[in-house]
Amino acid sequence: MKKKRALLINVVNFNLLWKVEILFIYSGLSGIQYRYVVTLFGFFTYFELDCFRTATSMSIVKMVNSTAVNFKKSLNDTIDSCPLYNMVMEEIFLESDAEGEYNWSPEIQGYVLSAGFLGYVISQLPGGLAAETYGAKRVYLSGVLLASLAHLLSPLAAWHSCYTLIVIQLLRGLGQGFQSPANSVVTANWFPKHERGFLNSLIFLGSGVGSFITYTTSGAMCSSSTLLGGWPSVYFIYGGLGLVLSLCIHLFLYDSPKEHPNIGRVELLYILENQENDLFQKKPPTPWNKILTSIPVYVMTFSVFSHFWAFTHQISEHPIFLANILHFPIETNGILNAIPFVFQTLMIFLGGWVSKWLNTHGYAGVDKVRKGCTMLYSLGYSAGLLGMYIAGCDRIWSNAFSFIAFSFVGLSYAGCLSVPSDMSPTYAGSLFAFSNTIASTAAFIFPLIIGMMIYVEESLEQWNKIFILCITVVMSSGILFCLFGSADVVPWNFPSIEVWDRNRPKDEALKSGSKECTLSKGASIHI
Repeated sequence: MKKKRALLINVVNFNLLWKVEILFIYSGLSGIQYRYVVTLFGFFTYFELDCFRTATSMSIVKMVNSTAVNFKKSLNDTIDSCPLYNMVMEEIFLESDAEGEYNWSPEIQGYVLSAGFLGYVISQLPGGLAAETYGAKRVYLSGVLLASLAHLLSPLAAWHSCYTLIVIQLLRGLGQGFQSPANSVVTANWFPKHERGFLNSLIFLGSGVGSFITYTTSGAMCSSSTLLGGWPSVYFIYGGLGLVLSLCIHLFLYDSPKEHPNIGRVELLYILENQENDLFQKKPPTPWNKILTSIPVYVMTFSVFSHFWAFTHQISEHPIFLANILHFPIETNGILNAIPFVFQTLMIFLGGWVSKWLNTHGYAGVDKVRKGCTMLYSLGYSAGLLGMYIAGCDRIWSNAFSFIAFSFVGLSYAGCLSVPSDMSPTYAGSLFAFSNTIASTAAFIFPLIIGMMIYVEESLEQWNKIFILCITVVMSSGILFCLFGSADVVPWNFPSIEVWDRNRPKDEALKSGSKECTLSKGASIHI
């Protein structure tokens, strides 16, 4: 009799459990999916990162009154370039209204523009370690706040001296260097493995959107005599928006789904059941010996290096080619630089969506998808530059091929740039910081090489040599990544877990109907 009664109680409890689970499912469908809120924060983080960089580059033109004089001199004396359209175009091109208030030398201007990149390089590794040790949200928030304050205070620094501005720009770069690895840790904690490529691509969309909006608006903002004094407006407005983002991060962002007080039970279980790392266990020390001796890590780093190479070409060097070789006025130059970001943004979204579709339906694993996107990026960029090489002085075809080249850079976001979170979700911050620290040196190396190649003679022939160099770097990175790279989870991501435990089905306990559901590697949660 007692056995029958106990059996009846168990059946009732089982039925109640499934009714509660169904209720959670329906309530979860109508509620907020907080991993998408995390995606939105990442989007605006990369948005402001590129806004600050582009706004600084654009404002220098209006701040320095020697820019137009030096440019005309170099045009008349040392540049062997394509012919101008006609006499009317020549008058427009040589006409300049740049009467800035500072008489900074080209060297000082270079220091101002490079200080931010220097800070970005040197702070990424410490930022990644701090994010994994002290919590990603703290590092994330500190980075956004520091970068926003530095950008906001840049006009005050410039009014004091150029050296103060260099220091402020260095601080801005330091803050932005904290953001990227901290964001990588947050996304590794929040994103299910088969959604990671798509959601990371949505985050990286912010970079292209930020560059496009800043290119199309900064010219008018800097030229305005009524909007916050002209060029200072790009610092006050974008810096103020960064402070708003900092406040939102403080109020609404959490390190992991298990720490969020309002997340739905269904979304929590869904995230935890589709991750490689265990958020309930304390993260062990970073296995630097494994990272430093891993061939896939170095191959991935070289692929990310090629992305920074192509990105620096697009942001910093291509405007010089348009101005000095193809003779486009500054207004047209800005528009032609903004257009590729539209197509690049579409490619970022398309690459992420296709990656998610292939992963979700089982048509291709994460490793194949990352390699495919990286190879397509390498081929598209290289084919575009080869077209520019062939087009020569044909302005229409040269710009058309440049749009193709820079658009395909968008596929690298769903390719090599997403690999650190795939290779090791547990150590995503450290791995991202390590690879990005090395890879972002391309932002220094590439301009130095360009300067040496065009120092004596800035000609179309020299730029063609630059195109061949870019093709060599990017194509070799794509080939090496496909041959020796990997986006599979590395064994040292699970330093204390047996292989059989890693591969055990995580939904085994859920199917059993027990009150305690095993989530991963021995951790549990009561529902």
